[in-house]
Amino acid sequence: MSLEDALLTHFEWKLTFRTAILQQEKLDATQIADTCGCDFGHWLEHEGRINCGHFPGYAQLVENHRLFHLEAGRVAELINAGRYQEAEDAIAVGPSEYSRLSSAVGSGIAELRKLLAQQVC
Repeated sequence: MSLEDALLTHFEWKLTFRTAILQQEKLDATQIADTCGCDFGHWLEHEGRINCGHFPGYAQLVENHRLFHLEAGRVAELINAGRYQEAEDAIAVGPSEYSRLSSAVGSGIAELRKLLAQQVC
């Protein structure tokens, strides 16, 4: 699991949601809400905890990742219920909780990458 892939995967959720809204597709909200259901979440709870758990901000990244998945699951539920405008509002840039958490996870991953690079040097 690379942190670059984790970053890309989490940013791709917005595209997945927009596509589902446009095509009125159903999503697996339970799986999306499962923090450990993604490779990065599994890594955070296992290898990441062992190798990076001591880094400043690690615990906050784990919490932001958990909250991100819960919010993403809520967005999927809105889409599944046909509440497309509410789902769009829920992923809007800036004011939405989804956007805030997505940015927090992205920043946390970027910081973790930086700390790991410094550790190797």
